[in-house]
Amino acid sequence: MNIGITIFAYNRSKHLQRVLDGLRKNEGVSKIYVFQDGLKREEHRQEWEKTKQVIQNIKWCEVVYKQSSYNKGLATSIISGINVVFADHNAVVVLEDDCVPHPQFMEYMTKALEKYEAYKEVYHISATSEPVDVVANGTDAYFLGRINSYGWGTWKDRWVQFSRDYKMLGRVKTDAALNERFNLWGQDLEAHILGDIYGTTDTWAAFWALTVIMKKGYCISPYESLIDNIGFDGSGVHCGVSENKLKLRAIEKQTEMILPDKIEFVKDYRKSFAIHHLWTNPAVRDKYYKNVAIDMLELQYRNIKIAHIIKAMGSTDICIWGKGRICDYLIRDLDEEINLRAIVETTPNTTMYQDIPVIQYEDIPQDISLVIVIPGYDLVRIQNMISEELKCKLIPLDKLICACLTNISKG
Repeated sequence: MNIGITIFAYNRSKHLQRVLDGLRKNEGVSKIYVFQDGLKREEHRQEWEKTKQVIQNIKWCEVVYKQSSYNKGLATSIISGINVVFADHNAVVVLEDDCVPHPQFMEYMTKALEKYEAYKEVYHISATSEPVDVVANGTDAYFLGRINSYGWGTWKDRWVQFSRDYKMLGRVKTDAALNERFNLWGQDLEAHILGDIYGTTDTWAAFWALTVIMKKGYCISPYESLIDNIGFDGSGVHCGVSENKLKLRAIEKQTEMILPDKIEFVKDYRKSFAIHHLWTNPAVRDKYYKNVAIDMLELQYRNIKIAHIIKAMGSTDICIWGKGRICDYLIRDLDEEINLRAIVETTPNTTMYQDIPVIQYEDIPQDISLVIVIPGYDLVRIQNMISEELKCKLIPLDKLICACLTNISKG
């Protein structure tokens, strides 16, 4: 297969050198394309020139060096660069200047690009693992529905379907089948695309991810990351400071990479990825809490206790999903006949809250009769996270309050 190995850089000379050193340890790398974006600010010049020198000093392989005469920005630089490479290649492998590859990176990428070339439903090969617990399938990689842009590859015939079309978001969200995929694999894309519209982000990856969702495509990801992303140190234009939580493949681990034969989403993928790409439109969340606050004031005005309707439902042992001021109100509203067993959090940062245990959703007791979900706007995601036995016991707070008000009105 004719694969074009491509690196995108700007002004991080030390990062780029580490990427090149990592790539050099891979077998079969005889030619690379390096695209350096044009200078954006004069204060970047010194590092920009150093980066240029690093590129010009590469002697261990053939280098096609493309330096832009102006600053294109990340998205345009990557899109245009990939198109240049596809003029002479039918597949591409892409690294940015903060993605240090494992010695088996190219073995994995080449095998995957060759193995799945004829399977047109496969759109994207990722070399980065996802920070979620995924069921093992007996190989070194698994299929999912979301791209990852930290070390990746694709084919020319898939890339030609790429579109930086803002209207795609609306088309996906108004199609029931596509929206189901979007809710699992792409909720956070909306924030990136809106940011692109408003000029606060510069993204190509969000549109590529949305394209793959639109095409009902498959992506493949390794269980152990073959990329060490060193860019979350505050040095990059588009990355801040954060902790890299990926499971990295040990450098000394050199066993043959085994890829799955069957193209299907990994087992229990809905549960594994239920919260990974979570994003809620702030307007939706704010409207929900505003309405809840108004209804709670109505309850107080009428001297109605939520505890009464809970008991009327036959529930005595309950949990509350989410803590904070609303949770405080609910705790005060309960009486001794209702046993609040625990506060549930997706990712707890404490073990106790007002002398009540705080637990993860996996630890909700099976004998709980009711779970009051404070973030009711997020009910679908929460239902995807928990076991089938517990789904029937969930009630969003706004519906519970509505039941209280309706019950009193009927009375």
